[in-house]
Amino acid sequence: MGNHRIYFWSKTALILVLAVILSRIFFLTVFMGDHFGDLAQGNMIRKLELEPIRGVITDRNGKPMAMNIDYQGRTVRHYPGGETIASIVGYLGKPNENDLKDCPVCNPEATVGKAGMEKSYQNDLMGQPGEAVVQETADGRNKLEINRRESVPGKNIQTNIDLELQKMAFLAIKNQFKEIGKSGVIIIAKVNGEVLALASVPSFDPNLFITNGKRSDFGGDFKDVDSLINDTVAKPLFNRATAGDFAPGSVFKLVPAMGVLEEGKITRNSTIEDTGEIKIGDYRFGNWYLDKYGRTEGAVNIVKAISRSNDIFFYKMGEALGADSLIAWTRRFGLGEKTGIDLPGESDGFVPTPYWREKTLGERWFLGNTYHMAIGQGDLMATPLQINRMTAEAVSGLSCDPMLVGSVPCSDQKFSPKNVAVILEGMKETCSPGGTAFPLFEFAGTIYCKTGTAQKGAKETLSNAWTSVVVPKGGDVRNWVVITILIEEGGEGSAVAAPVAKEVLPYILDKM
Repeated sequence: MGNHRIYFWSKTALILVLAVILSRIFFLTVFMGDHFGDLAQGNMIRKLELEPIRGVITDRNGKPMAMNIDYQGRTVRHYPGGETIASIVGYLGKPNENDLKDCPVCNPEATVGKAGMEKSYQNDLMGQPGEAVVQETADGRNKLEINRRESVPGKNIQTNIDLELQKMAFLAIKNQFKEIGKSGVIIIAKVNGEVLALASVPSFDPNLFITNGKRSDFGGDFKDVDSLINDTVAKPLFNRATAGDFAPGSVFKLVPAMGVLEEGKITRNSTIEDTGEIKIGDYRFGNWYLDKYGRTEGAVNIVKAISRSNDIFFYKMGEALGADSLIAWTRRFGLGEKTGIDLPGESDGFVPTPYWREKTLGERWFLGNTYHMAIGQGDLMATPLQINRMTAEAVSGLSCDPMLVGSVPCSDQKFSPKNVAVILEGMKETCSPGGTAFPLFEFAGTIYCKTGTAQKGAKETLSNAWTSVVVPKGGDVRNWVVITILIEEGGEGSAVAAPVAKEVLPYILDKM
């Protein structure tokens, strides 16, 4: 009897123990199985993204403009040229929604191009990330790499930029801008569209946007990102070369000059008497020479009109063409539309029309509006880059899109070679004694020029100073070099902008 009770209670206890064990196993496997499976997998297997090395940007001779360096134990992006190349390379930063729309495969936690070539060539420069699959213990002490797919480095990009010329041009425009003016731009490009130098001041050091990065020897005036971004007066992040809209003034006169020649309204020897001023009702349209010196220039043909930038002549040329034809020629020279340069944020500029004026301002287009447009004033707006391409077209008959990388085919405007020769004759006289570009007289006979002074706002505000210079390099006009300079609120183009060209001309003439 005792043995039977012992057996009964032993059996019961065993059953209870087994029931508890089985219940626990059931709970852990069924109810908590997924949780512990995920936990174990998370502790044991990890996927690590391998960030690719960003592609290098170089000038036409292979000199680095944007590169990767080892700095304080880290690989960081570095821009050796600092503020001298910021308008071209741009900078990096954390992506926003728009950046990720443009680049869906970009890592939201990595940096992307925010401006300049870093942005426009983001997909080429970024490369492809790799992946490492790592097994490790829960405490993370022991790791074993199970699988590895190497990252693919970004593409290296060689530009058309001549870095030595770029630095020289930047320092020339910056030094002049510091003396006078609100901002400055210099663009140097071949007729075929290859951009050799492009600078906008005020500028900035793109290395400021690299966390714990290395500053450039050309660090500029800004010491941190906050002061850079918050400067709403200098606007150093604004690329005035491609996005700034300015009245072009007399550098635009090449457009109506070609228009009247091509339409047969005048010949090289046709003359207009410089009366000093034209009055229409209560409105007066004067020539700068009378307004400044109280003099007139007698009979003026188109060559003299270009070299002396005679407003009376070009008022009459605008009248001869008429508003519609003048507007058509303006558009034919590429104004009012983007040039297509491989940089983000380019402006269209603006070409006014009678329809726009009546619809927007509620005013009719009068002859005076045609006069203003014919001398590059009024509501006409252009970027310095558009003026550079316009000038190249006037001296070559070729319309070529400016490019930082490579080139695209040019279109032939089929201008009469005789008419192109007349334009060149006037531009050669501009930078010869008797012309308006007096700081460049020492280069007389070797270059072609056009100066411009565009009135801006109130009378107390200085005009925008322009100069365009063409350097004939060899027999092929596509290799000729066009320089365009703007000093915003600098004053007279001949006195303020032309000296900047003088700084870079020896290099272009003798070393290129």
